[in-house]
Amino acid sequence: MARDWYEEIGSVSKLVEFSENHCAVGLRTLFRGQPEDKPLLPKIGRGTCKSELLSQEQRLFAEFKIRSAPYFDATNRDDWDLLAVAQHNGMATRLLDWTDNPLAALWFAVREGPQDGDSVVWCFPFSETDIANQREDSPFEGTRTKVFQPKHITKTIAAQDGWFTVHKFIGGRFVPLEDNKAYKNNLVKLRVPKGGVENLRNQLSLVGVNDSTMFPDLGGLCDFLNYVHLPSLLVRRFPRLKQSE
Repeated sequence: MARDWYEEIGSVSKLVEFSENHCAVGLRTLFRGQPEDKPLLPKIGRGTCKSELLSQEQRLFAEFKIRSAPYFDATNRDDWDLLAVAQHNGMATRLLDWTDNPLAALWFAVREGPQDGDSVVWCFPFSETDIANQREDSPFEGTRTKVFQPKHITKTIAAQDGWFTVHKFIGGRFVPLEDNKAYKNNLVKLRVPKGGVENLRNQLSLVGVNDSTMFPDLGGLCDFLNYVHLPSLLVRRFPRLKQSE
């Protein structure tokens, strides 16, 4: 299993200190913030797995490619690009969001305000051999879960320093990353106490990590202005994806 609760994160400086001291030398490290402590599973794998899940996934993606054409320029875009766009717009895919910016991950853990339990930030060291070859591989094939860095084809992916894990369907299910034999011993889960969430949100905003920078559009700006001027108003006019999506 992953190393749980390796450290408690009560301040931005604490996370920076942890990143400096514990991120593996010679490996890159990705981060993922979750408002709730749930398995590291892509959205498509969170329901009851059925035998026809893979065929449903293919139909879903095929229809996205047809229906998404009016909304963005898909010229010269491969399946990796299209899957990244679909994921960042809320479609259920086999991708799971990560970032190489630890403060962005912390923001996703705390942006919705205190939850019933503590929030978490995952740290995921990986090596070059774990990166998918996007020129030769398909995101729907291969023998194990891989990492990939999408092209910055949307403002949101760029602003969030987005990466993904692309999960493989093995043994009739998508395997949570913390149960994956290739990765589970490297993963570290940090605890973000719910009592410190509001303070962390304020600290992050002071260093420029907020709705307007993580979602660089009018919706993000309005969410940020609501937070600044109506801090007790947690309901957002434009629902936004958590990194847990």
